[in-house]
Amino acid sequence: MAKLSEREVVAMDVMEELSLPGFRELVPATERDAREERRVKASLRRASLSAAKTLESFDFAFARGVDRGTVELLASCEFARRRENGLRLGPPGVGKTHLALGLGVKAVSNGFSVAFVSADELVDQLRRDDAAGLKRMPQRRYMSAAVLIIDELGFQALDRKDAHLLFQVPSSRHERPTTIITSNRSIRGWPDMLAGDEMLATAILDRLLHHCQVLPMDGRSFRPREIQASLADDD
Repeated sequence: MAKLSEREVVAMDVMEELSLPGFRELVPATERDAREERRVKASLRRASLSAAKTLESFDFAFARGVDRGTVELLASCEFARRRENGLRLGPPGVGKTHLALGLGVKAVSNGFSVAFVSADELVDQLRRDDAAGLKRMPQRRYMSAAVLIIDELGFQALDRKDAHLLFQVPSSRHERPTTIITSNRSIRGWPDMLAGDEMLATAILDRLLHHCQVLPMDGRSFRPREIQASLADDD
């Protein structure tokens, strides 16, 4: 008699413990789980998201002003269903990007399309589109995504033309999908960030803040701690 493979032995063990109807239900459920896992992995790649940056791994001890209960509510992705925007504001290194990435991962898991883009990358793309003479916003992933995350707005100085190009994004997405922005600038500092154009800053904020949760973040930077941990590992 031919020797059974390990897979066949496991299958026989399972069938012995399950009734036939139960086994028939188990197989489709396993196939669904596998399809869902593949979907999530592919969606994370398209969204430029890291599966390592999750809400579960967010360190609340280092990010003052971030309420755990608020984050748990955000994890339900109700903000995406309601098409609510989000501003994550605070100094460098306090976890703004980690929190935004974690929300993006949750949104993907809940079936929403997500795009993650740095502000520098977005502005550069807008410049190229403008130079190519594109009069209407192209259907790029950052325009069509249900959740758009723009990271680190404020590190790059914007001239007046760049600021007006950037205005197209919240203007086109107003009251449609969700836009989340992380920035090291407080709301009061946005006019300076946008080439000193107070009217333009007001117009952008008007569209973002219409349905929006503003989450100020403070605390010690994560990065020195990570550097110290890295040095300790090298010893």
